[in-house]
Amino acid sequence: MVTRSLLVLLVACQGSGGDQAGSGSAPARPIDASAPDSLRADAAADDLPKPKPDEPEPPDPGKLLSDLGAISAWQAVIDRADLLARRTQHGVVYGTIGPALLVPGPEVAGIDAGVHVDAGLVESPYVWLVDDTEGSGSLGIRVLPSGKPVKLGDRVALGGAWALDDDHHWFWKVDAVVPLPALPPSKDDALRAAVPGHAIANGDLPNGARTLSVAKDNDAVYFMLVGPPPGTDGDGWPVADELGNPVYALLNLPGERASYGGHDMRTPDERWQLRRGVTYALRIGKVRKRPDKPALINARSAPVKVK
Repeated sequence: MVTRSLLVLLVACQGSGGDQAGSGSAPARPIDASAPDSLRADAAADDLPKPKPDEPEPPDPGKLLSDLGAISAWQAVIDRADLLARRTQHGVVYGTIGPALLVPGPEVAGIDAGVHVDAGLVESPYVWLVDDTEGSGSLGIRVLPSGKPVKLGDRVALGGAWALDDDHHWFWKVDAVVPLPALPPSKDDALRAAVPGHAIANGDLPNGARTLSVAKDNDAVYFMLVGPPPGTDGDGWPVADELGNPVYALLNLPGERASYGGHDMRTPDERWQLRRGVTYALRIGKVRKRPDKPALINARSAPVKVK
């Protein structure tokens, strides 16, 4: 009778296991009641669900940049005197790979003898490394890639140093490439310049733009230069609503801050050039008003010359 009861119980257990298999779970193994306790415990443990292996955590971009000692692309311009290849100095810069730099193409002979035709602009070996920490895409440096290939939109850290080309333009001579995680979308993406650089493009007045004197923090504004250019980066451009008005604010454009110790090595094409009598538009940050003095304002985007 005992043997028959055990047999009925075993069959019932197997039937139950078949139902579980039909529901997607593996059937439990029968455990021999006569087996030692240790073996029965091991068999029971084998029937427990196995934990999934831990997935590797994504790298922390901030820690990675800190470990590399990397600085933003435009900060490398500010600190250029300490990052010169000719002095065997070295650094790491980071940003997002932009388009290739365009340069005038070589002249080609025309159909008639002695006639030369301009080939227009062609891609150079250099690409932009766009600063993704300030300037809404308007600040970038020339880089000469080497080794691991890079493509448009890659966020990277580039080891190397500053060197001068034959036309006396600074470029970052790359000797190492470290991929970085892409940045999440930003509310400043709508302000991004199509191509970095300090050439001021023509454009229309932005929707909702205000005159500078009534603007609030983060507004789109339009203004005119009403005084001399700043003597030192970071002093600010004297601007107002229109020519003839007193200075309303000292405006700093993207990237305009003094180099440490005054060792500035920026070239003319790395500086903004505003002219009197021209209306410009851009988006500002915080307006810092001061009693009896012009307000202090930093621009969030590049200036556009209003047509």
